[in-house]
Amino acid sequence: MKWSFQIGKLFGIPIRMHLTFLLLLFFVGISGSKYGGPTGTLFGIISILLIFLCVVLHEIGHSLVARHYGIVVRDIILLPIGGVSEMEEIPQDPKQEINISVVGPLVSFSLAVIFYILSMTLNQRASFGQLSIFKGNMIANLFWINLVLGIFNLLPAFPMDGGRVLRGILATRIDSVRATKVAVGVGQVFAILLFFFGIFFNLWLALIAIFIYLGAEGEERMVAMRTTLSRSPVKLAMLTDIHTVSPEETLGQVLERICHSLQQDFPVIENEKVVGILTKEIIFSALHKHEKEARVREVMNKDFVTTTEDASLSDIFKKMTANKLSVIPVMKNQKLRGMINLEQIGKYHMICQEG
Repeated sequence: MKWSFQIGKLFGIPIRMHLTFLLLLFFVGISGSKYGGPTGTLFGIISILLIFLCVVLHEIGHSLVARHYGIVVRDIILLPIGGVSEMEEIPQDPKQEINISVVGPLVSFSLAVIFYILSMTLNQRASFGQLSIFKGNMIANLFWINLVLGIFNLLPAFPMDGGRVLRGILATRIDSVRATKVAVGVGQVFAILLFFFGIFFNLWLALIAIFIYLGAEGEERMVAMRTTLSRSPVKLAMLTDIHTVSPEETLGQVLERICHSLQQDFPVIENEKVVGILTKEIIFSALHKHEKEARVREVMNKDFVTTTEDASLSDIFKKMTANKLSVIPVMKNQKLRGMINLEQIGKYHMICQEG
């Protein structure tokens, strides 16, 4: 995810923090000073960090079960409104999705039990009405927060854990696209109700409601897209009217082609073989280090991925997004047949949907 940076790893899974999370810490620091000066600020910041440590453990629960089923977990992103485990794919088996989704709240409930035992042992008891991130008993606060986190995530509001459980249950009876639509509809109704409740009582809840609504909408589009692409081979979407460049051409000559055509990514051909790829990112990056007279051979990407005409667009889409590839040459018998990029995949999907 853009605007995020890695802060560590847990079980080999990168933990990344979104830059907006720093704004949350700043806001908590400012707000804490109003409740108890420097002590309130320190208490608030420590509370937020401990809460998000619990959120990380919640997401690790999802991630470890997903890895058990062979699903690649790219990373865990910490946002001001919670954490997100970025997985390369949705489980095809509904039972797997149910198991992956349920384990997160179970981790939160387990943490709640641990903090409850600790608070009883240390005699740090507090009622829910006394809950605050700026004061009180830290351990008792963490008990209530994990309990609420577990319960809240089990609500059938897609894309939260409960909504994913609902989709998994529905998918055992109907196809995944229809199951997603139903779960998304339920989640968006819940998000609308939560938004208006938050407007009058707690603006933070209103922000969470917006996240739920947009997240559900995005997930529905993604499922529809993957379903369409899984039935389509690369040859239906690939670009065939493409220009090639030779390794001995200069960057200036390639720029001339870009200026006078719509093409921005070029396969590099030598002796009728593809020997490299020249993307627009490589071209503009190279211009900062080289003159326009520099040869294509000096800057082209020689370690590139290829695909075939009969490969599934869904598989290619996952490969490109997972490896951050902008374009892939399409080959047949070691001959260039065309090029496929993310923009073309999206365009093909839109045309199919309209049809």
